[in-house]
Amino acid sequence: MKKNLAILLLGILAAWSPATASTPDGQTPSQETVCDQEQGAAYGLCTAYCEAMDCDSASPHASETGCSRVRNNFARITGRPLPCDVACPCGLTLPLFDQLGETVPVETCLIDEQILSVGVADETFAIVNSVAQPAYCSINDQPPFVELTPGEVIACRDFLRRAAAASGVVCQHPE
Repeated sequence: MKKNLAILLLGILAAWSPATASTPDGQTPSQETVCDQEQGAAYGLCTAYCEAMDCDSASPHASETGCSRVRNNFARITGRPLPCDVACPCGLTLPLFDQLGETVPVETCLIDEQILSVGVADETFAIVNSVAQPAYCSINDQPPFVELTPGEVIACRDFLRRAAAASGVVCQHPE
């Protein structure tokens, strides 16, 4: 079964590889990071759904049936929704999150397995901390703290990485 799934995923990805230069979201799968935390079949399904097929966009490169099958298989394997179907809630309480990369340029980005922070010109920083229990996002690691589910942690980390990339900033591991 796993061999057949792997062959199916390779076929899907191969079929979309010529089209990836013009994906609906404008990013090729190699540029996207939303699936980086996944492993094995979950990584393949996530990459197919979120990146190659762009099922989470307004103009997917697959039918609703195809997207639904990949979504259902991911949920069956992992017990959770696809990362690209989960939104980061931090911007609802912390306006800086929504402004990052658009009206407020990112100047620094520090990342490790559990914490990601991006800094702006006035030395303010937005942080997603998944080592804390419960995981949270905040500004300057001060209240208010927005509690995050594991799926939201992935979505918020991806959001901060994209904001950094939009400002031409590469996330660095702390020394």
